[in-house]
Amino acid sequence: MSNAERVQQLRDLLRLLNDSAEVIIKDLESGEQRAVVESGVPLPTLEVHEATWIVIGACGLFLDLVQEPSIRLTEIACAYFLSRALHIVAHARVAEILADADLTEGMSAALISEKTGINEQKLMRVLRTLCSVHVFKEVRNGYFANNRTSNTLARDHYLSDWLLLHGLEMYTAADQLLPFLFDKVKTNATSDRVTAWQDAIGVNVTIWEYMDQRTEQPDGSLGPRLRLESWTQGSMSGGRAIASGIYSDYLWEALGSSTIVDVGGGVGGTSLDLARRFPSLRFVVDDRPSTIELAQAVWTREYPEALQSGRVKLVPHNFFTEQPINGAKVYFMRAVLHSWPDDQCVTILSHLRAAMGPDSIILVASHIINTTVGSPLLKAAPPPLPSNYGIAGYSGNVYDLIMMAINNGMERTPEMIDAVAKRAGLSLTKIWECRGNIYIAELRVREDS
Repeated sequence: MSNAERVQQLRDLLRLLNDSAEVIIKDLESGEQRAVVESGVPLPTLEVHEATWIVIGACGLFLDLVQEPSIRLTEIACAYFLSRALHIVAHARVAEILADADLTEGMSAALISEKTGINEQKLMRVLRTLCSVHVFKEVRNGYFANNRTSNTLARDHYLSDWLLLHGLEMYTAADQLLPFLFDKVKTNATSDRVTAWQDAIGVNVTIWEYMDQRTEQPDGSLGPRLRLESWTQGSMSGGRAIASGIYSDYLWEALGSSTIVDVGGGVGGTSLDLARRFPSLRFVVDDRPSTIELAQAVWTREYPEALQSGRVKLVPHNFFTEQPINGAKVYFMRAVLHSWPDDQCVTILSHLRAAMGPDSIILVASHIINTTVGSPLLKAAPPPLPSNYGIAGYSGNVYDLIMMAINNGMERTPEMIDAVAKRAGLSLTKIWECRGNIYIAELRVREDS
């Protein structure tokens, strides 16, 4: 790129950034409270959401245009230590500890050290790293307080589990992804049993089989791995963190009193939020028996009347076998298909296809990849931003690598989703571009199937 082209892009970005920032400023100055979905996450208006993505994307492109490439590449190469710092404070519950501190006075690193058991000097260095990226705030030398970002972590104890998911199994798998991809045999593997995760953990089972293994509990009995509960509760929080738009940007209310089968629904976090917001809808949450046991505890604690009335049913089920609920209006899957290679996805969808009635639909809530060159099925960002808004939309690419490392799954483009669907006698009929990182792909029975 010539200097003249860089100058023009910088000027175009400045105009774009200024216009979008003014939209956000106007919204803040209005003093109006944003709508809060049942997950507890404020939901911006469509205009503010678009402006936010443009601002984030523009900031990322600014870095590319003004920062020395060697410095930028070095920062990316070391970024895993930044995520490790976040894993450390999540594990130590530092944000919860700081919830008791005065926001202007803060809490001393010495006291935080005493409460966490981490060496004071080393803990302070971890916190200062995060303060530099605006997670926590150092109010004076050696004294720390929560800020807008870390305060969210203090309020949501499930969020710590969500962050630690990325710091344990996922992080370990990432470490083995490099040698895995350069292995002449393994690089071509498509099986969920030949992955970087298996190499890292030293097992030959899938991650789900590993989680279901019975291990000794604190009381001496045998039960599911303790990590299973953290995994399922973390996934519940993660869905709320990145998928809040699906509660408002799909026409759930128009479904009336229909039954929604939450396929592979975990403990049913999404169904829980939807059930509270749309009291006419009925739900069936199905997943592995060990997960349904945890779901029973979650629903009994958070929404017992839904179970007692029969409006919500929790059903042990393996989605690689025949779907027991026939003719439901909606078969819903959040963060399911991305966990599996194409062939397994075809099996899952084929079982749902066999259970569908003439008016049934399948809703797949997931990261839907929009590449930097774009897709005709997805909205493109305004130039000079790349079609996927760059940094604003790259989390889908990151999760694509996570799925690759753990189980040879993948986040898919609209075209890839349609190709898998067609193999199961279905077709992609619509994409609901929701506010947030998760969209909804609507699948229906193919007319020629």
